[in-house]
Amino acid sequence: MRKVLFTAAAFLFTVCAASAQESVVKEAKKAKGDPAKAAQIIEPALTDPSTANDPETWKLAGDFQKSIYDDENMKLYLPGGKADTSKLYNSLAKMFEYYTKCDEVEQAKVKSGELKKPKLRKKLAETLAKVRPQLTNAGSDAYNAGNYAGALKYFGLYVDAPQNAMFDEISSVKNDTLVPLIANYAALAANSLKDNSAVVKYATVGKNHKEEGFRSLMCLAEVYGKGETADSTQWLATIKEGVEKFPNQEYFVGNLMDYYIQKGKVADALASMDEIIAKNPNSAYYKYVKGVLQYENKDYDGAIATFNDVIAAGGDFQAESNSKIGDCYFFPAQSIVEENSKISMDDPKYAANEKQIEELYKKAAPFYEKAKSLKPDDRQLWGQFLLNIYWKIDKEKYNALEKEMGY
Repeated sequence: MRKVLFTAAAFLFTVCAASAQESVVKEAKKAKGDPAKAAQIIEPALTDPSTANDPETWKLAGDFQKSIYDDENMKLYLPGGKADTSKLYNSLAKMFEYYTKCDEVEQAKVKSGELKKPKLRKKLAETLAKVRPQLTNAGSDAYNAGNYAGALKYFGLYVDAPQNAMFDEISSVKNDTLVPLIANYAALAANSLKDNSAVVKYATVGKNHKEEGFRSLMCLAEVYGKGETADSTQWLATIKEGVEKFPNQEYFVGNLMDYYIQKGKVADALASMDEIIAKNPNSAYYKYVKGVLQYENKDYDGAIATFNDVIAAGGDFQAESNSKIGDCYFFPAQSIVEENSKISMDDPKYAANEKQIEELYKKAAPFYEKAKSLKPDDRQLWGQFLLNIYWKIDKEKYNALEKEMGY
């Protein structure tokens, strides 16, 4: 008898709870003249199974958010009107959340046989399609304010929409060519949040934008190249994709060449650079990089010829190219200096080596001096090299330079 009483009590409680949530829905409907108040009233019904499993509950919640949105949006177009953009964008996001949830619940009922066909999808999809462009403004405002979580939410809602079946009949959404561009911004916001899964999700879409896709590829490279989930294979594939799609972006070429050098694959690097230069023959940067690779490969004559091409073009990397030509003479001289440190000064080879060192230093000096005149503040290009050279061949210049550099 006691068990039956408990069962009856549980049933009575369930019926009362369901009735209470239905009352909440009714109360919210009565308050629809004040959509902000109605939106607050209906909130509990969205989490209670007795009402949350009814698509009409979600539609009603979405309708209240739409009313809030419409009221604020109208202020943007009224003379002297001042909209609360925070309220505007928040209601926009909730409208998307509630209407898409409404469709999800309704579709589940159709699938189970409880409903013969969906009644709400078309109207809800059309409504969301009309306001969807505003998500880009919401995302931009949030991003510019440093609210990257908000930016990711708004940009993400925009990008995700075409994948939602409720928009299958809405061509403006389904065939939206702006999606890859907005996906770039979503990826950037996710990258700022260190949300790697979101970076991969949106950058995979964003990388396909012809002009801005390089941003997504950079974000992907960051994800694959760092942290506990570092994936060198994916990183290298991403960098190579960046080189192929965006050869004018120095980030990808620079990273690829660094990789080849670190792996001792200078020949592969040079082959890649020749292909890149063939597509970008006027790029001073790529020619400069090729010269560096030739230098690393100890092809000093080839490197000097390449750096001279850069200098002759009169564009960027003038100081750097002069400095690297200096390196092509200076470092071979240093190898001879090291050799002389291991042999006796009485050895005939010692004197011959000293003469060769001096000759190489004299060849290097004018190029370091040119680099100094072009970039006097960048001492890494010329400082220690000239001090070493002057110590050997011109003590007066050495003393003057040492004083100039504050030593």
